[in-house]
Amino acid sequence: MFGSKVRYGIAYKQNQKSFDIYRRKYMHNLKVCVDKEDYEGAIAAQLKSMKAFLLAKLDKVRIFDSLTYVLIGELPIELLPTDTREPNEIIGLAVSKCERFIGVISGKNLILNE
Repeated sequence: MFGSKVRYGIAYKQNQKSFDIYRRKYMHNLKVCVDKEDYEGAIAAQLKSMKAFLLAKLDKVRIFDSLTYVLIGELPIELLPTDTREPNEIIGLAVSKCERFIGVISGKNLILNE
């Protein structure tokens, strides 16, 4: 059991008259993997009214809860077929000020000096 500032811990057993108090030696941020998907190069936008954020990757826009990072929904985006080496993908994402509309820009992500 940890206190409100997460600096002290209490260890106890049921029906035991005393308990032990521990103090944290190092302050570190333990990180837990919530989603195993690779989001490198993804585009993000925030929806403050829904307490959520959007992640756009290739041909999908995923909606996550800001507090729990749980996937709320997914918007599939139909892209134009491509006949060249570079595939079409989502290259831009915007949210209106009223947060009722989402703009998605698709195209080819061309890399210079390849």
